[in-house]
Formats: sequence, C-alpha cells, structure tokens
Amino acid sequence: MMFSQINHMAMISHQYPLLERFYRSIFKLHTSERANHDAEASAVVGDGYVGLNILPRRDGYMGGFDHFGIVVDSIDEVRKRMKNHKGASAVKRPSIRPFADWSANDPDGNVIDLAERKGKNLKDVYKEQRDDSWRKKDECQLVRFAIRTKNPEICAEFYQDVFELKPRNTPRGKSGIHLTDGRVTLSLLPWNIEVFGGMSIKRPGPDHIGIRVPDMAAFKKEMKRVAEKNTYLAPRPLGGSSESEVRRKLFKKSALGAFQMADPDGNWIDISDE
Repeated sequence: MMFSQINHMAMISHQYPLLERFYRSIFKLHTSERANHDAEASAVVGDGYVGLNILPRRDGYMGGFDHFGIVVDSIDEVRKRMKNHKGASAVKRPSIRPFADWSANDPDGNVIDLAERKGKNLKDVYKEQRDDSWRKKDECQLVRFAIRTKNPEICAEFYQDVFELKPRNTPRGKSGIHLTDGRVTLSLLPWNIEVFGGMSIKRPGPDHIGIRVPDMAAFKKEMKRVAEKNTYLAPRPLGGSSESEVRRKLFKKSALGAFQMADPDGNWIDISDE
C-alpha cells in the first residue's frame, strides 16, 4: 500500500440532490448505507474506493469541481515535508468532518483535504471504504482528477515529494503531467491565457474528472435509456456553437479516455473503459 491514497473528489452545486441521482443512475455509484440523507449537508456517492462529495453551493462559493482529498499514513509527516515547498500550507479543520482532519494547498493554491488512514474522523462513507465493504468488481470507478494550474512542474514535484505519488504512462500527444497513487490519476494540466484562444477564459483550478466504465457500448446504451426516461438526468451536450466546439476540442485534447461528456450542471467527465 502506498503512503497516500486519493480517497475523494468534491464539487459544488446549487442542485446537489439532482447530481447525486445523476451519478447514482448513470454510473451506478453507491451511497452510504449509514447516511441519514434528510440531515446531510451534502450528498456523497462513491465506488467503494473513492467518494464523490457533492456540496450545496453556499453564498460566496463558485460551482463546479472544487477540490480533492487524500488519506495518508501520517499527517505529521505530510506537514513536515510541506515545509520544503514554498507556498504550500495546511490548516486544521472542524472535528465534525468525516473525511478531512486538515486541509492543505499545493504551491499553486489548489486545495487538498487530508485525513489519516487510522484517524477517528473517517466515518460514514469513508469508513466503509476503509473497511472494504463497498468495493465491487466490474463497476464504474472514479479514476482521475484533473487540475489546470500555472506551474504544473512545480506542483508535480510537490505531490511526488509530499504524497509519494508516482508518474504514470499516458498516450503520446496528451498535455499535462500525470501522477498516480496506484489506482487514481492526478492530472496537472497547464494553464495560461493562450490555452483559451477562441473561447471564454476558464480560471485555474479543477478541470474535470475521469470515470472508468466496464463496457463503453453498454454504458452509452444505459445513459441513453436513463436520459430518455428522466430528462433531468440527461448529460449536458458538448459542442454545437463555434465557441463550444473550441471548448470541446480543448477538453478532448487533455482527456485520457475515449469519450467525453458533461453532467447536468456542465461539469466535464472523461470516460474510459480500459
């Protein structure tokens, strides 16, 4: 087992209950059996290894993918290693959070939640993942979190040194630096104004997630069936206008999967079946 494991991804939405239903219906992700959803402040689904935390959009916050979380052997060791990286820091979180004892930022300001594998704060869905009671074979898996950032090389050095993530092989012609915990990939994509020629500017930060499906043809067939049965669960179309075509091509260029789509909120998802 590696020192670190990417254990959750987080997004923010004003329609978070709908997105929970979308990811459960389209990707068959699971909810925690222990969760009291009438009292939950967020919606959580997962694949048994990685959780997807769908947070309600509160005042002052932007929607979309927001941060990711890592569970580590030792937070003290992480904090010690972070001192060698300019701009990186960490802060203690409120004790009620079931997945993050600390939150940190990398040298470019991208946010990471932190928890210890043996920590008492791992409960509900995250405790179930640790107990291995969720994990099932031949189901969809959350496999990638991609960030657009100004200094991907510096950030890659940070994640390799502090969290011991390893470089992974990717197809030629794909931009960015790609690291892995052995199962989940963290992609650090370049950000600069020139990248967005011909389209509106997208700020630095989380860009898209990747999901692996067991069978692409079967997945597309099921996605079509669900969307026709309930149009609220239909994916957001990509492309169409001249600007959106530029945006779609930018997404495809940085994707590692064979098929790209967006959820009902417009969040990008890269789909692979390998």
